[in-house]
Amino acid sequence: TPHPPLFLACSRTETLRQAAELGIGALVMGFAGPESIKEMRTAYDTARAERGTERLVSSVVNDHFSVLCPTVVLDDREAARRIGIRGQRFFAQSIGHWYGGAGIPDEAVVEGTDEAAEMRKAAEQVVARLHEHSIPVRPTATATFNADHAYGSAEDAIAYVERLRDAGADEVMCLIQMGTVPQEACMETIRQWGEKVIPHFRDDARERPAREQEASR
Repeated sequence: TPHPPLFLACSRTETLRQAAELGIGALVMGFAGPESIKEMRTAYDTARAERGTERLVSSVVNDHFSVLCPTVVLDDREAARRIGIRGQRFFAQSIGHWYGGAGIPDEAVVEGTDEAAEMRKAAEQVVARLHEHSIPVRPTATATFNADHAYGSAEDAIAYVERLRDAGADEVMCLIQMGTVPQEACMETIRQWGEKVIPHFRDDARERPAREQEASR
C-alpha cells in the first residue's frame, strides 16, 4: 500500500471525476452542506463505476471520500455558533481576497454582532461583485458563506456529522482553526470531539453489524 494514500482535493464535478478515474481518494470541500455532498458523492461513484484501468496511477486503488467539516463545539452552543460563523466568514473572505482579488478580510470581532446576518451580508457582497464584473453567479460562488455546520454543542456536531455520513462521507476532516477563532475555543472543540463526538460514531460502528444482522432476519 502506498504511504500515504493518494488523494486529490476536489471542489468541482470535474475534479471528482478525475480523482475517481485515477483511482485516488477525494478530499471534498463541504461548505455547501450535506445535499451538495450527496451530489458530489454520486458524481464520484458514477465515475468509479465507469472507469477502466488505463488511467490508474497506482497499483493500489483508494476510493475514500473525505469531507471537510467546519466545527466549533462548546458547552455554550450559541457562543460556539457565534465564534464558528465569525471564523468562517474570515476564512471565506480570505479565499476571496487571495484567490479572487477581493478586498482584505475583516479581522474585527465585535461583541454582540449578529454573525449569521454578517455572513449573509458578506455573501451578498460577493454576488454584487460578480454582477459588477459580469461574471455568472453559480452556487459554488457563495458556498463558503453557508453557516450550517457543526457549530454548537456536541449533540449539534453529532447530528451534523450524521447528515454528512448519510450523504456519503467516509470520513470528516475537522476545520477548527479558522482566523478569529480563539485558541481556547479550538482546544475545547478538540476535547469535545475526542470525548463525545468521536466515541458516538465509534460505538455506532461497533453496533451496526449486529443491527444489520437483526434487520435481515
